[in-house]
Amino acid sequence: MNGKQLDLLHTILLILILISVNRPLLKKCRLIGKRTLVVTVHFLSRLVPKSSKLVVFGGENGQGFRGNTKYLFLEMVKNPNIKCVWISRNNKVVDLLIKQGYVAYKHHSFKGIYHQLRAKVVIHSHSINDDFSKSFLGGAISINTWHGVGLKKVWGANKNTFSYKVLHDKSAIKRFFGTFVVKTNQAKVSYVISTSSAVSSYYPETFLVSKKNVLQLGQVRNDVFFKDTEEDLAIPDWIRNEKIIMYMPTHRNFGKLETDINLVFDFQKLNDLCAKTGHKFLVKRHMYSSGQVPTTYEHIIDISEESYDPQLLLKYTDILVTDYSSCYTDYLLLDRPVLFYSYDLNLYLKKSNEMYFNYFDVTPGPKVNDFSGFIQELEKSMEQPSQYEKERKRVLDIFYSEDNQKEVLEKQVDYIYSEILKL
Repeated sequence: MNGKQLDLLHTILLILILISVNRPLLKKCRLIGKRTLVVTVHFLSRLVPKSSKLVVFGGENGQGFRGNTKYLFLEMVKNPNIKCVWISRNNKVVDLLIKQGYVAYKHHSFKGIYHQLRAKVVIHSHSINDDFSKSFLGGAISINTWHGVGLKKVWGANKNTFSYKVLHDKSAIKRFFGTFVVKTNQAKVSYVISTSSAVSSYYPETFLVSKKNVLQLGQVRNDVFFKDTEEDLAIPDWIRNEKIIMYMPTHRNFGKLETDINLVFDFQKLNDLCAKTGHKFLVKRHMYSSGQVPTTYEHIIDISEESYDPQLLLKYTDILVTDYSSCYTDYLLLDRPVLFYSYDLNLYLKKSNEMYFNYFDVTPGPKVNDFSGFIQELEKSMEQPSQYEKERKRVLDIFYSEDNQKEVLEKQVDYIYSEILKL
C-alpha cells in the first residue's frame, strides 16, 4: 500500500470514527442514506414494465380491509379481464383474504414486491407510503380514495408536515433535494378522489396534484348508508335495535393533548339520562385517547376495542357526539342530530392542525364546552331531532355535491375502467 492509499484509508477511518462518536451526525447520515436509497429505488421502479391488467389495492395504513378501497376491490375483483391484488402490512389481513379466496400478499414479500412493481394502477385510502411500499410504485398510476372529508389540514397544506416544510424551505438547495423525497409519496401519475367543488378546491395544494387530477366521485364507503346487505349483520342486534348515541372524538396531536375521558364526562349523570330515555351511549375512542371508560354503568358501553366498521356504526346511530372528527361530514348524509362537544376548542385550534374552514361555519348542531351544557343539548337532540335540519343540509351540500349524496360505487368503477385502465 503506497502513501496516497494509506492517507485515503486514514481519512476514511477518521470520518467513520467522527460519525460514530457523534450520534446526531450518525442519525442524520443514516436518514440521508435511507432517503437516498428510497429515491433511487422509486426512480428505478419506473423502468419496470407495467401490466394494464394488474391493479393493486391497499388501505387503512396497511393494517385493515375496510373503507373505500375494500368496496372497490370487492367489485373490481369480479372483472375477469383484470387481476386484483390486495397488499397489506398486516399478516392477519393477508391470511383473512386468502381464506376468502382472494389474492393478497405482505408488502415486503417477494410476490408483494413483484406485484407492486408490475401494477399499472394502485388504489389506496391514505398514501402509497402508508398503504404500500412506496419505493416500488414510482411508475404506477395512483388513485387515492382518501378516507374522509375533514376539517383539518393535512399533507401539503399542513405546516407541520415534512412535505410542507420542504416545499416552503428558504434554502433553494434543500427544496431541490427535498422535493425528490416528497415525490416518493406519489406515483408517476397521481389522482385523488373528492366529494364536492368546495373540497376539490383545496385538494391540489393538499395532495400536490393538478386540478384535473382531482376526481369528484364521492366516497364509496358511504354506500352502506343507502342499502342493507349481509355486512350489516356484523353489527350486533342490540346496536341495530336500540336507540344509540355514539361518541366518536378525533385525536389531539396524536395523544399529546388528550384529556382523560373521565374528566370530560360525568358518567353517572349520563347513565341516568340514558336510563330515563331508553338510550345506549356508545364510546368509540380514537386510538390515542386517554383514560378508561367505567364498566359499572348499564347504559354506557366502550366499543373501542371492537372491530366494527365505523360507517356501519354511524348507520345505526341516532345521535352522533363528536368534536373535530371528520366522521360527522359522512353522518350528515343520514340527516340525524350531531352534537359537537368541543370542550377544548381554544387549545385545539392553537396546538393542533389548522382547518380548511371556520369551525363555526360548518358544524351544524349545538357546540358546547362543558358537561352541563352537553347534557342539556343532548336532551334537546333527543326531543327535537329536526332542530338543525336546514343547517345540516346546508353543510352537507358544502362537503358533498348532490350527485355524491347517494351510492357512487358504480360510477367510480366505470371511471376507473374507461378513463384510467382504458378497458
